[in-house]
Amino acid sequence: MMGSLDQRGLTLVELLLAAAISALIATTLGAAIHQFIMASERGNDNLRALHDVQNAGFWLTLDGERAEGTNLVDSAPPAQSMTLSWTSGGQAHTSTYSISGTALKRDHNGTITTVARHVASAQFSFAGRVITAAMTSTPAGRWGVSEQATYKIWLRPTD
Repeated sequence: MMGSLDQRGLTLVELLLAAAISALIATTLGAAIHQFIMASERGNDNLRALHDVQNAGFWLTLDGERAEGTNLVDSAPPAQSMTLSWTSGGQAHTSTYSISGTALKRDHNGTITTVARHVASAQFSFAGRVITAAMTSTPAGRWGVSEQATYKIWLRPTD
């Protein structure tokens, strides 16, 4: 006995149309996923650079506001390192900031801490009891992202 006439398969045209629509959807989704990944990478680089300069600013300001003196010479050209000194509770403290490779290091009484990574430049100058710290962070990556910050830090008044 023969099959019923209402049983039909897909025609070649219907299959080609379904394949074309599927390819269009896959291409669109692939491009959207690619853009999302690229935006995420760039955003991560931006955050990394911003975190570097903000963290450095935190430590520089914290030590600078406690400091009574510095090794920087008043009105001299900017230096790439500096030492701050102060006394607290009868104990002498020093914090030295310097670049090691691409990291800004803080040596506080012999304890070394990395306060910023990806540092392209850091300069310290001193004029009228105000320290100016300028820093640029440039994380490695394809985007060439860079973040700059300049901090003004007033030394603690001396009696």
